Amino acid sequence: MITSKRQRILIVSDAKNEADDQYAIVHALLTPRFRVVGMVASHFSGAKTNLLSYNEMIKLANLTRTIGMYPIKIGAEGSMKEEQLNHSEGSDLIVQEALKADADPLYIVCIGALTDVGTAITINPEIVDRFTLIWVGGGRYPTGSHEANLNHDILAANRLFSSKVNLWQIPSEAYKTMLVSVTELQLKLSTVNELGNYLYEQLIQFATDNVNEKNWINTECWVMGDSAAIGVLLDEQKGNYKLIAPPHFASNCQHMTSDDNNRPIRVYQSLNVRMILEDFFAKVSLFEMAAKGVKQSD
Repeated sequence: MITSKRQRILIVSDAKNEADDQYAIVHALLTPRFRVVGMVASHFSGAKTNLLSYNEMIKLANLTRTIGMYPIKIGAEGSMKEEQLNHSEGSDLIVQEALKADADPLYIVCIGALTDVGTAITINPEIVDRFTLIWVGGGRYPTGSHEANLNHDILAANRLFSSKVNLWQIPSEAYKTMLVSVTELQLKLSTVNELGNYLYEQLIQFATDNVNEKNWINTECWVMGDSAAIGVLLDEQKGNYKLIAPPHFASNCQHMTSDDNNRPIRVYQSLNVRMILEDFFAKVSLFEMAAKGVKQSD
């Protein structure tokens, strides 16, 4: 195994919102270079959804045999309000980790609403230059469009985009290219081990339960959009992004010119999709081999 300087990873996820967060979380937990220092369970649609995310994170930690190696905290129950911080254990964890003296750089991977990160920099503004935020969310450039992660907390997004936080955004035109066939998932995961089988079966269950209500569900293919955040940490893919002035988001998710050009942000336009997916499949297979006691070559 090639050794290199490690990266501190703090994951903020609406882990039970759909079926792809689980893949991104597992990918992070199985990546040797990543030192996962915590997870924050965020809200999505409706009351107590942060608790659903929390329970899913506990399940994934157990399946990857990493339970107890890092804290898992519950984030805010709903989006930020101008008059209300929505302070939570999750935002506290973000502040605590950002303030630590640590040689390994801190990356906050947010694959959901930005509520807990936005609250953290409001509670303690001095942390804004102590981490890199990678966010899967936001609509298509240049004009913007409706997008779930943005819509779940536009105020928090505007607070972070207008701050000095080093921000890498993976908007919908990039993350929607993270396409994998359901047949490939079945072939490579369903018979691998308990972990792989769970990832496959929970996706099939979600699709089955929601196919009549959610017209975006494609029973042949699935967008693994959240895995994009892991992919750009595996390799920054320097030819696939541009640096731009941060937009301000209107209430309908449209992009507006921002008056707060504190720094440019990194916006990904494309991704090395097969590298990201194949790395994930390989790590799940190696995890199975290790569980069976199969010696791996160095």
